[in-house]
Amino acid sequence: MSLRTKFMLALLLTGLAAVAMVGGLAYVGMTKKVDVIRRQHAADTFYEGMSAYLQKYGSWQAAGGQDAFDEFMHSRRDAQGSRPPPPEQDGEDRQGPPQGGEDHPGPRQGEDRPGPPQGEYRPGPRQGEDRPGPPQGEERSGPPQGEEPARRDDRPPPRRGGGEPPYHFIVADQDYRVLLGAGVYRRGELLPDSARKDARAVMVGDRVAAYISPEGVFTPSKQEMQYIEAMREALLAGVTGAAALAVLLGVLLSRGLSRKLSHLTDAVRAMHGGSLLQRVPVEGKDEVAALASAFNDMSEQLAHSHEELKATHQTILAQAEQMRELSVRDALTKLHNRRHFDEHATTLFSHAVRHKRPLSMVIGDIDFFKRINDQFSHATGDAVLRQVGEILRSHMRLSDLVARYGGEEFVIAFPETELPQAAALCDKLRNLIEGFPWHEVHPDLKVTMSMGVYADLAAGTAEAMLQKADALLYRAKQTGRNRVCFA
Repeated sequence: MSLRTKFMLALLLTGLAAVAMVGGLAYVGMTKKVDVIRRQHAADTFYEGMSAYLQKYGSWQAAGGQDAFDEFMHSRRDAQGSRPPPPEQDGEDRQGPPQGGEDHPGPRQGEDRPGPPQGEYRPGPRQGEDRPGPPQGEERSGPPQGEEPARRDDRPPPRRGGGEPPYHFIVADQDYRVLLGAGVYRRGELLPDSARKDARAVMVGDRVAAYISPEGVFTPSKQEMQYIEAMREALLAGVTGAAALAVLLGVLLSRGLSRKLSHLTDAVRAMHGGSLLQRVPVEGKDEVAALASAFNDMSEQLAHSHEELKATHQTILAQAEQMRELSVRDALTKLHNRRHFDEHATTLFSHAVRHKRPLSMVIGDIDFFKRINDQFSHATGDAVLRQVGEILRSHMRLSDLVARYGGEEFVIAFPETELPQAAALCDKLRNLIEGFPWHEVHPDLKVTMSMGVYADLAAGTAEAMLQKADALLYRAKQTGRNRVCFA
């Protein structure tokens, strides 16, 4: 998944989560507040009606035989001019009275007026049920005669029209004996302590005539349902708008971020390919801009360090080559030394044996070199060695190997060369040495060289061939010097 997609998803989820949280809290808070206001309004209305009812008759027992509570409330609303409109004719449930859903009007004209219900705000039983009030002058502690006791989990009968009332109210006398149980408690049962703490006393003069406790859950009215539905639609529109805005912002912001990061990615790939000096544009002052600036500094320092390292490496290579050359060359004559000659002569011998190619080994010695040092000085002897080395080096082929073997001795390896050719080359070198104008070095100086040449691979090794050539050099010395002996 690309960074742009991740960024868009993060913005989308964040926006949806924020809208869902705010909308959910607002929705829950609104419904809870409406529930509290409606519950309080209904409780106040019921309390006022019950207070007026008990003020008029003095007690619940006295009122039960004269006037049912719902009839009293109906008459009271008529007197106050607040009779509610008739219920819907299409059979819909009424979700509460017009004033918040607390008041429950009595039956319409021509209907039986029920007595007080079991704790329902619109008191009074349904048609065909006995009034729950006690007979005249007697307080009933149990259910009406012929009526089965209600179970603790029984709810009051539904309102006329089939709807459940929004609240049920428990009414108890001054001794906390249940008069209306709201389908939770049986009549005459003592109200438990858990229900007494929320009970509200109904005063008649200076005495407590009854206690009222609300029970039930919020049942919205039709109008309230419309408000809640409108809020849901607004919440859905907010979620949709937040999602669209999050996608739009994600596209715009991720495009800019992706473009900035793509510059860094391309620069890193170029550095990986070997081009260390890279520059990326620095836009803005955010973290990506700081990263781009730091990258530019790093790239510049890295490229500079790489150039210095490359220069140092070249210097080291040159010094290493110089050291290697110094280790394999003679300082005086600039020819290779004995160690270098032995290593490469072995390689040349192995190659000649493997491919059955000719190889000639030569060893030469300057005649009477000790007399030159003694008669003309060691400086003159060094000059002779340098000049002989120069003559040998300047007349060698690239494939030939020549070295100072020690003192006044010199060795030569002629690969791909038969014995007659090698002997001819050595004789040419001998003549060049003899014919050099040595008088320019010293007026009385004369220099000659004797050589031995051997070319038989049957000797077995390069060292053995060189020993054979040394024996031939000794013969040249014995037979008069300044000559080439070969076999």
